[in-house]
Amino acid sequence: MKALREKGIKIGSTTGYTDVMMGVVVPKAAELGYEPDCWYSPDSTGNMGRPYPYMIFKNMETLKVTSVDKVIKAGDTISDIREGKNAGVFTVGILEGSSLVGLSKEEFEALPEEEKEVRLAAAEQKYKEAGADAVVRDIRGILEYV
Repeated sequence: MKALREKGIKIGSTTGYTDVMMGVVVPKAAELGYEPDCWYSPDSTGNMGRPYPYMIFKNMETLKVTSVDKVIKAGDTISDIREGKNAGVFTVGILEGSSLVGLSKEEFEALPEEEKEVRLAAAEQKYKEAGADAVVRDIRGILEYV
């Protein structure tokens, strides 16, 4: 987050959670260092969440982004990638911590290196099959694309 902010990048977020659920999540995420400029749930788009593109478009409107060519959708699920593709934006799949790897941080870190690589490669393939423009090991990898 800090590196993106230093580059002047605006940060919008989309979620599958409801606004009520986000009332709990947003303060905790802020405590942990994640504070987007805005976020939207399916509640703000007539319950048309992922894979529909409308939450991305709401972020673009709020952040005054003039073109989908200026947007990166990074996510840790296939539905994130589909949402981004449907919006016409550059999509990045994030491997570590993703639902595709399906392990907690502790479980993943306890694996032998070879098993980690097997799981990451399988998840990367799924992202690519979903149309991801790029796949990165962790969130820091998106800095390569901004």
